[in-house]
Amino acid sequence: MPTSRPIQRGSWGLEIDTPLFMPPGDPHEQHRLVQHPDLPVERIHLRVDWQTLRRLPLSGAIIFNFKALFTPIEHFRQEPYMPKLVAHVLKNGKKSIMEYKNTWHVEHVALPKLELWATEQEERGMVSKGWEVGTLEESPFWKGWEEVWRREQGF
Repeated sequence: MPTSRPIQRGSWGLEIDTPLFMPPGDPHEQHRLVQHPDLPVERIHLRVDWQTLRRLPLSGAIIFNFKALFTPIEHFRQEPYMPKLVAHVLKNGKKSIMEYKNTWHVEHVALPKLELWATEQEERGMVSKGWEVGTLEESPFWKGWEEVWRREQGF
């Protein structure tokens, strides 16, 4: 691997709260075994781990780095296309991959909300009625993303 060509990837999942590290036996692991009937949507987050392998120029050593980002799924209500896209993946994702992602513990709350928000977005004109889930032409951005980003950054 040349020093100028790091390998990068993003891995995602849905979490209750924002656990950064869960070693085997961590009490937070127990959340994945049950669908809590009183789970508030405010506690559900999309977790994206940005992972990088990079060769250091002097030693030639390879290092691994990751950064975990947590986004409350409630943010998707105002982000065009996201509710319908995430709902589609949860309902239609390849069974073996979805079992590996282990999203079952939050789907009973997340899926109805995502479907509701997708309908709201169509009714408000944020998304064209009947939009077929797919990669956005503006990918990875959507119209108006920069305004939201600047507001959230405090600009």
